Amino acid sequence: MPPGAAIFAPMSDDQSYQRFLAELKRRKVFRVAAVYGAVAFVVLQAADILVPALALPEALMRGIALISVLLFPVAVVLAWAFEMTPDGVRRTDEAEAGEITQMIAEPASRRWPSGLFALVGIVALATAAWLTLRPDDRVGTSPGAGSEAPAAAAPGVDDAPDRGARLAITAVDDDPRPSIAVMPFSDLSAAGDQQYFGDGMTEEILNALARIKGLRVAARTSTFAYKDSNPTIDQIREDLGVDAILEGSVRREGDQLRITAQLIETETGFHLWSDTYDRSVDNVFAIQTEIAESVAEALEVSLGLTGEESLVTPTADMRAYDLYLAAQSRLRERGPGVADAIRLFEAVVERDSAFGPAWAGLALAYSVAPYYGPLSLDSTEWRAAWEPSLLEAEAAARRALELDTHLVIAEVALGNVFKERREWAEAEVHYLRALAIDPDNGEAHQQYAESLTNTARFAEALRGARRAVEVDPTSAIRIHALAYILVHNERIAEAIERWEQALLLNPGMPLPLQGLLFTLEAEGRLDEAEAVALQHVEEGGENLPIFFGVHESNDPNDLQTTIEAYYASLRSGDGEALEGCCGDFIAFMSYLSAGDLDRALDSLVDLKNGTPRFGSTWIHAVWNPRFDPVREDPRMVEVMRDTGLAGIVPDRDLPGS
Repeated sequence: MPPGAAIFAPMSDDQSYQRFLAELKRRKVFRVAAVYGAVAFVVLQAADILVPALALPEALMRGIALISVLLFPVAVVLAWAFEMTPDGVRRTDEAEAGEITQMIAEPASRRWPSGLFALVGIVALATAAWLTLRPDDRVGTSPGAGSEAPAAAAPGVDDAPDRGARLAITAVDDDPRPSIAVMPFSDLSAAGDQQYFGDGMTEEILNALARIKGLRVAARTSTFAYKDSNPTIDQIREDLGVDAILEGSVRREGDQLRITAQLIETETGFHLWSDTYDRSVDNVFAIQTEIAESVAEALEVSLGLTGEESLVTPTADMRAYDLYLAAQSRLRERGPGVADAIRLFEAVVERDSAFGPAWAGLALAYSVAPYYGPLSLDSTEWRAAWEPSLLEAEAAARRALELDTHLVIAEVALGNVFKERREWAEAEVHYLRALAIDPDNGEAHQQYAESLTNTARFAEALRGARRAVEVDPTSAIRIHALAYILVHNERIAEAIERWEQALLLNPGMPLPLQGLLFTLEAEGRLDEAEAVALQHVEEGGENLPIFFGVHESNDPNDLQTTIEAYYASLRSGDGEALEGCCGDFIAFMSYLSAGDLDRALDSLVDLKNGTPRFGSTWIHAVWNPRFDPVREDPRMVEVMRDTGLAGIVPDRDLPGS
């Protein structure tokens, strides 16, 4: 007779049930289930701590959870069929005569515990697996804000589509909403001078689609990374994790427009919708609205609009709209382009004072303008320019929101204003409002994360920074911000990887280069840092000279000599040699990297006293983990007190983040 066959002999249903449970107990199936569940729970909890701490791929965590669940029935079957004996593993013997009957006759107090222990083990396994595999859709609730920040998820970073080294991306698998990427519309005008108009069309359609709550829209930065390349649909799908792409072209001749658009499903390559619009320029907003509505219909998404809400905020003045598109283009360039953008936005609102997006753009431009002023300004001139710029930003943002309460950029600009004033709670209110309007706005996630970092709320900041990268995976500035926050969470290896990714995306961008160099130096990897700096010079890279105090010279040989001397000083620990090599912030970071905390603290005080920009962008410096041993130093206490951060305890308890 096959093992266990006796329990299935003809008998009443109640008897069969009792004999089956008794057989499970005899074969120690209950015991195996209880032990397996308990061990799996402990393993999953340990992995939940160790995987992020060691900067291991998040997919590993999910793999461990899935394997734990899938192996459970295997363990149960093996427990039923085999038993451990002094002679090793062998098939389980049949029950002796009367053994099952005797077990059934036992008091309930002896029969129940095994089953209960098994149930507890199964519940423990299921709970641990659910906690591991569930979508983590919360950034965290802000103390006193009364609001929840939008979803936080795993990062998804990819290399630029036209670069060699491909970097893995984690798609937003847990977001059930259909997703779309709006690709840059091509300029087919005869003169080839309407690309700014095509870019503006692209961005306005993207913004319109982003207002549809049931749709996830890839960020502008990510889609425009493909502007000068010819990616395949499969590549876009892999890089951005989207279900569909919208592409098109613009032909403008005088006052006449021809706009074509087509919606393509990325998985199949099939066209879901396409259309051509031959209209006058005055109808451009109607075209944008029609395209957005057609996309929503094709993807079976409700617009979700109420009352008099619209997807597009138009202006009747087409000259104002032209100026607005030009201003947007200059603002995105940053640098000297910010001042140009302010002049253009001001011209727009002078022509049409009811054009809300122009006021929002003006607000954002003013909120960042002091960072892009002439380098020749001394600290007194910086302070004279700072507050007026913030006042203009605040006034423009509030005017924008009077006209349209759904202007995300206006809320972000207000957040920036209060962040610069170190009014952290008020800044948080506006960032959360921005994210409530558009939970997928990478700019809002990044700025909010940076603000949280300034007040040492590192757990929330890290989740927000990861979300910013997830929704905007090809943005070098988003990746840079994440890297700095990783440093403050003592995740150095991942931070270095992120900066390297940012430099692949934008080799000329100074901030990732600066962050990478400082971090390599702080880790004692001076040879690597020097090699990175020298390679940048050899490749004709710009921006690096400012870090080494050689602005006056354009001679690469001079810069190479300066770099070699700089790293020689770091290797020797000769702090004197670093004096006068660079600006306050660079000197501070250099002393910190060299382990000269005394000079670093002096430089930190000088930095705090000498530049208003310390108020937001550089205040993160006080939370560098390498300052932990000198938190009680009077100079450190002074900085913390004067910046309003005294008494705050850094949050670096980040299991699973």
